[in-house]
Amino acid sequence: MIPSKIQLLPTQLINQIAAGEVIERPSSIVKELIENSVDAHAKNIEIIIQDGGKSLIQIIDDGDGMDSEDLGMSFQRHATSKIRHQEELRNITSLGFRGEALPSIASVSHINARSSINGEEGNEISLKGGEVQYIRPAPSNTGTSIQIKNLFFNTPARRKFLKTTEIEKRNIYLVVRTYSLAYPKIGFTLTDAEKHVYKLRGNDLAGRISDIYGKKFGENLLPVTLTKDHFMVSGFTGNLNLVKKRMGEQFLFLNGRAIQNRLINSAVFGSYKSLLSRGEYPFFILNLQIPPDMVDVNVHPAKSEVRFKDEWRVFYVVKSAVTQALTDLLKTIPDYTPFNYYGADKSVTSDHGQLKLSPSIPGQFPAGFETAPHHRDQEKVLGNTSSVITESTIRKAHERIEALTKSSQVDDKIIPTDNLWQIQNKYILTEVNQGLIIIDQHVAHERILFESAKKALEGNGIPSQTVLFPQTIKFLPEEYSKFLGVIPYLHKIGFKMREFGVNTIIVEGVPSDIYSGSVEEIVHEILDKYIEKQEMNASFLDHMAATYACKAAIKAGDRLKQEEMKNLVDKLFATDHPYYCPHGRPIIVRLGIDELDKRFERI
Repeated sequence: MIPSKIQLLPTQLINQIAAGEVIERPSSIVKELIENSVDAHAKNIEIIIQDGGKSLIQIIDDGDGMDSEDLGMSFQRHATSKIRHQEELRNITSLGFRGEALPSIASVSHINARSSINGEEGNEISLKGGEVQYIRPAPSNTGTSIQIKNLFFNTPARRKFLKTTEIEKRNIYLVVRTYSLAYPKIGFTLTDAEKHVYKLRGNDLAGRISDIYGKKFGENLLPVTLTKDHFMVSGFTGNLNLVKKRMGEQFLFLNGRAIQNRLINSAVFGSYKSLLSRGEYPFFILNLQIPPDMVDVNVHPAKSEVRFKDEWRVFYVVKSAVTQALTDLLKTIPDYTPFNYYGADKSVTSDHGQLKLSPSIPGQFPAGFETAPHHRDQEKVLGNTSSVITESTIRKAHERIEALTKSSQVDDKIIPTDNLWQIQNKYILTEVNQGLIIIDQHVAHERILFESAKKALEGNGIPSQTVLFPQTIKFLPEEYSKFLGVIPYLHKIGFKMREFGVNTIIVEGVPSDIYSGSVEEIVHEILDKYIEKQEMNASFLDHMAATYACKAAIKAGDRLKQEEMKNLVDKLFATDHPYYCPHGRPIIVRLGIDELDKRFERI
C-alpha cells in the first residue's frame, strides 16, 4: 500500500511553526509575557534581559499566580484561561486568549517558570525545546516568574536572522515603554545587563509620561477626552514643542491593547494638518474604549491588528477628540525662548562685527527687547513649510545660486549701514546706489551661523558661553546611547554638556553667537536626524550646522536695535555666500530705481 502524501505534523513541529508567527524576535516574547502579567492583575512587573534578549529574558510579576496543574497546562498548545466558548470570541476583554504564546516560546528556547498563589507553596516547571524536563514544588513569592534562555537554540536559521544586540534591545525598550504607558498604574522595572533602564512606580498617565520623557515633556501635553455614543477617547496629544521629524512616539490603545491602525493615525495627523509641515509627526497617547462586540481582535497571532465594525465612525470620533484638544492654538505654538532664560541677553559688542551675548539679570528681558507675537515658529501654524534641510533643498540651493547672485548681488563696499530700517520686525531695508535692498533678518543670521558652525565642525570649534541656569535634557534609553556619539560635534559648535544622571545631560554652555531658540529643540532635532541616517558623514554635518543655524538665529518678529542691524549686515557680507540661506531661500532682494520708476509710472 502506497503511504499517504499528507501526514499530520508532530506537535513539536506545529509549535515551532506557530512560534514563527507569534515569536518574531525577543521583543515579541517580552510583549506576550507582559500581557500575561497584566491579565493576571499584576501590580508590578519586572523585566530582565541580557544580550538584547537573545541569551536571557526574565519576567517577574506579583499577579494571581498558578497552581501546579495550571502551571503544567499553561505550556500546552491552545490551553487558556481567557475564553471557554465560541461566543466569547465576540467579547474578548483580556489581552491574551489564543493559548499559543507559552508553548511557542518553549518550543524554541530553554524555559523555567515558577508560580504560586497568594505566596503559598510554589511550583516550578522546566522545558527544553518544548519538552518538559520536570515539574516540582519550589519556593516562590506571590505571582509568576518566567525565565527564557538560549532563544532559537534549535532553529539556527531563525537565530541567524536576529538583528544586532543594540537593535533587539531597542525593540524591547519600546515594548516596555508602550505597555508602561498603556498601564501607568502598574509599576514597571526594566534591567538590561544589570543596569536599570526603567524603574517606574505606579502613576497616572500624565505622571507616567513625565517619568519616562521628563518633566518638560509633561508640561507640553494637551488632554484629549471625548465620549460619543458607545465610543470614548482619552489620553494626551502634544503641542508643537513635541513635534519630531521621525515617527515613533505615537501610541494607540484599544481597550488596553496596543494596536497599530493607519486609519486612526491618519485621523490624528489630519487634526494637525494646518499646524505641521510635511515630514513632521506629533506625539500622542490615545486610549479608545469601544464595546468588545464592535471590534475583532482575532485578526493576527500577534494581536496588534484589529478590525472595527464601523471604522469610519471610529475615525470621526478620534479626529473630533484631537481637533477639540487643539482648539486653543496658543497652546500649540512652540516656545519662543530668548537666551536670557539661560542668563544672557542679546546685547551687542561691535568688535569684529560679531553678534555676541552678554550676561543679564536672571528672568529679566533686556531694555527694548520685545517678544512680538509673530515669529517664524508661528509661520508654521499658518501653514508655511518647515525649513528643514533635505537633499532636495540642497540641490535646489545649488540650482538657485547663480540666479540669486545675478538678481540680488550688490556691491558690499557701497552698502551704507548708518541708516537702516526694520520693517515689521522682519526685514532690514537700506538704500544703495541705484535702488534699495531688503534683507530677511532671519535667513541672514541663519547664513552667518551656518558658516560659523561649518567652520567649527571642520576645525577646532567655536567659543562657548557659560549659562547662569544650566538646563537638563532627558532622553529615552535608546536615544541616549546614540546621543553620546553626537556630543563631540555639539561641543565643537559651542554647546558644553556633560552626563547628569540616568539618560540625562546638563547643558552648561551655549555658542556665543546664539540668539534665540531652545537648546533642547536643537539637540533633539539633530539627534533625530542622526538616528534616521545612522551615519556621521558630511551630509549629516551639514544638517547639524543648518539645524543649529535655523533654530538659533534671529526670528521674524524680533525687534533689532540700530547697532544690531548694522552688525548683522556687516557680518552677512563677510560670509562666503551672503545671497542665499542653507536651504536655498534668498536673503537679499534688490529693487532697482528703474523698477521703482515703473511702479510709479514714471517710465
